[in-house]
Amino acid sequence: MRFIIITLLSSLVLFSCQKEKKAELKSLDLLSYGFPISVMAPDSAKVQKSSLGGIIEEVTIEADNFGLLVQSSAATITDIKEIKNDELKDVKDGRFFSKIIREDDAGFLYETAIDSTNVSYEFFYVKIQGDKDYRFRTPYTGTFTEEEAARIYESILPKK
Repeated sequence: MRFIIITLLSSLVLFSCQKEKKAELKSLDLLSYGFPISVMAPDSAKVQKSSLGGIIEEVTIEADNFGLLVQSSAATITDIKEIKNDELKDVKDGRFFSKIIREDDAGFLYETAIDSTNVSYEFFYVKIQGDKDYRFRTPYTGTFTEEEAARIYESILPKK
């Protein structure tokens, strides 16, 4: 009897200490939404398309601990570094901007903090394809931990 109780308690401790399993990311083709690109997202992701006055098209992809907003518009600027630097300046000028976590040629990951208990992480990445620019960012709703935001950001970077 004692052996059974010890075994049950050990099993309970083992299961309670396991980390929450992250959904595997798989390729999601956005062509059916009018975006000739693919992104990595969980199978359970819900996709919604919207339009901002016909000038900017948006696709929002959301699942548990995953969120990605992809915006497409006519590429009026084709210099990726210029687009990224303009966005970086806007982010740094933001009231709740805290710090840059990672910066790449076409994007960055950053921290925002309303106060010490309300910290979240966001990202921006830009890609030019044909006559369109595609801007990848955190959706307007939801907050992400640094690990979650970094995972999503990594998923949109080109594979080397």
